[in-house]
Amino acid sequence: MASPQSEAGRGAHPSPQAWGPARAVDRLIVALEVYCTILMVGMAVIVLTGVFYRYVIQRALPWYDEFAEFLLVWLTFYGSVLASHRGAHIGFETLLEYVPAALQRVMGIAAEAIVLVIQGALFYYGWTLVRAASFDTAVSIPQVQLSWIYSAIPISGGLMFVITMWRLIGLLRPVRP
Repeated sequence: MASPQSEAGRGAHPSPQAWGPARAVDRLIVALEVYCTILMVGMAVIVLTGVFYRYVIQRALPWYDEFAEFLLVWLTFYGSVLASHRGAHIGFETLLEYVPAALQRVMGIAAEAIVLVIQGALFYYGWTLVRAASFDTAVSIPQVQLSWIYSAIPISGGLMFVITMWRLIGLLRPVRP
């Protein structure tokens, strides 16, 4: 038996029609999938290049590990948006199976509301971190501002907030018999 949370998640939209906001979310998700793929390939290329230089040429690149870390941060946060859209984050689906359907809906709404608060905090404090790091640069790549690196935190928090709000709207719609 599927929980209300899983029905509202995993890319489901509050409206069965493909209207403007639903299409915009779908396009955003496709763009994020492409972006995460580029980040992953880029990280693999940079790490392999760094390993090649260190062990084959015997001259380590001073910037590759730090840059790979930045790509990993971006991949983690933007990948979490994709996981949020698919309903793939940790949940208590087994617990929901043992409660009545009406309570499942209430618990799904409460869970989404709690997640909204957390994502709002991620956005707010991520933005605070971006502003605080606006004058800092990367150690091995001084041309890179850390605020640019940390921008993935509030952006992903905001995107997950929108996705969760979308899912919550779907849960709050009246249930049809």
